Amino acid sequence: MTDTALIIDTETDQGRDPRPIQVATINVVTGFEWMKYFNSGRSISPVVIKIHGITDDDVADLERFDLEAFELPQYLIGHNVRFDWRVIGSPSAKLICTVRLARAAFPEWSAYGQSKCIEQLLDKGEASAMTIAAHDALGDARMCYLLYQACCKRLDIVPTDFAAVHAIANKANPVSKMPFGKHKGKPIKEVPINYVKWMIGNIHNLQPSLYSALKKRIEAEEVVKNAPD
Repeated sequence: MTDTALIIDTETDQGRDPRPIQVATINVVTGFEWMKYFNSGRSISPVVIKIHGITDDDVADLERFDLEAFELPQYLIGHNVRFDWRVIGSPSAKLICTVRLARAAFPEWSAYGQSKCIEQLLDKGEASAMTIAAHDALGDARMCYLLYQACCKRLDIVPTDFAAVHAIANKANPVSKMPFGKHKGKPIKEVPINYVKWMIGNIHNLQPSLYSALKKRIEAEEVVKNAPD
């Protein structure tokens, strides 16, 4: 059976424990676009309304997102894809992050936020026409799709060779120091383990390379704790 992959992007109701109120996907093989709004079952935070503009009235009579009704592909592709993966319920799918992919394909770039990637990829007019749709799930998915295709072209990989892309995207340079917060600049191996666990449990849009480094820190701590005396 041919592997399937969806570009995915979500908009959410809150910053903590976010639930989806807009989900958009693009089928990488066919280019088919899908987008739908949802009611999360609770009020949308005014903080995130300022970001995406979706209000309680916009989703008042809509259904909740149901992962079981979502046609799950073998691969989910997104910019900081682990965030969107968690938002929809952490389904069983392989993840391809276009932040990692762009770092591998375009190491000369100065920044890897999605809009910044598009600005470095296109001329000013074309980039502006795309980035104006940022923080709309379908607009963001379209940017991600374009970036994904550009990365594959630069890396000389067929965009539908998802196994090859997945392998490259998961070879991100490891993070050795905390890039932000009260422990900024401190080696991750020296950051208090309780703080590391708090970050994993509460910050849902961590860069994939940082997430991996924090998980390895926790795993290393468990090995030490369970080692025989």
